[in-house]
Amino acid sequence: MSNSIFNSTIGVNFSNTFQSSGQQVSAATAASQIKATGVGTVKMFTYNQADCISEFAAHGLKVLVDIPNGDLELCANKDKTTIDAIIKVLSDNAATIPMICVGNEPLGSWWKNAYSPYLVKALTNIKAAIKAKGLSTKVTVPFNYAIMGNSYPPSGGSFNSGLKSIILDVCAILKADDSVFMINVYPFITQNNQRTISLDYCLFTADNAKKGSKESKVWVEDGSYTYKNIFDAMYDALYVALGNNNYGDLPIVIGEAGWPTGPIATYPSATTANAQTFNQNLINHCKSGKGTPRNPGVKIPCFIFEMYDEDTKPTDAGAYEHHWGVYKYDTKSKGYKTKYNLTM
Repeated sequence: MSNSIFNSTIGVNFSNTFQSSGQQVSAATAASQIKATGVGTVKMFTYNQADCISEFAAHGLKVLVDIPNGDLELCANKDKTTIDAIIKVLSDNAATIPMICVGNEPLGSWWKNAYSPYLVKALTNIKAAIKAKGLSTKVTVPFNYAIMGNSYPPSGGSFNSGLKSIILDVCAILKADDSVFMINVYPFITQNNQRTISLDYCLFTADNAKKGSKESKVWVEDGSYTYKNIFDAMYDALYVALGNNNYGDLPIVIGEAGWPTGPIATYPSATTANAQTFNQNLINHCKSGKGTPRNPGVKIPCFIFEMYDEDTKPTDAGAYEHHWGVYKYDTKSKGYKTKYNLTM
């Protein structure tokens, strides 16, 4: 699938759900600030924020909407009210919404299989309803990276055995739809959980080192392939897993990737400087067309997580959950030395 469906290689995630009462970013402000970054596509976490969709459309932005996990059972059971409401949004905004995400990390272990029984049926029913309406809207599922049973080395990439049958059923639907495989990738979380992983390997700052130099010692050799950053290694592990199951031709889209800006007392690498370094290097890498060692010569559609901090978001995963934004929750700058170059 061409990157043109997203209007730009780089997009941004937007949510104002978990922001202080009275401080939620308005649709008009968000649309204006997002447009100013130069991105062409916004990924949302719901389908029922009409004010945001209309404002984004008015600013020439494409929008990916999401069916929340809580609606998957209803969609799987063909609940007419729910499905009709979703299709109405897609129909009313056919020129604006090229794709709908079904669930959000629905196979995450923290859900304790609450949504896994409904995912494939929900995806099937939504696609059938889209087709019946005569719409061209694509469907996908934003998976968390824990769907991988093994990702190191990349050549050994494989899916979690307990989730594999569901993942492959989803892949079959995506392939028939000429759609994309969406995955969320977080080098920060990997580096935080495994402090032995080099920060340079996670920030892309070892990419330009000379072979044999001290800086190149963090590279990973995998057969004839050399990995200079963890993003490429994670991407290619998924690419291998898909290929080993006859879905290597499914384009991979990064649904979420970012770096938090605190709290540094608990997470020393969660600094503003590291966030800017990671995000800008990620943007440059995805836009460059270099691709990855196993999948060269492609631009990688990627949605930065996220546009604004969410200062009341649950912090079960970690206190860093409040600090992923390119901007603060009140829309103010975080004081980066330069603005991100988000354009194509």
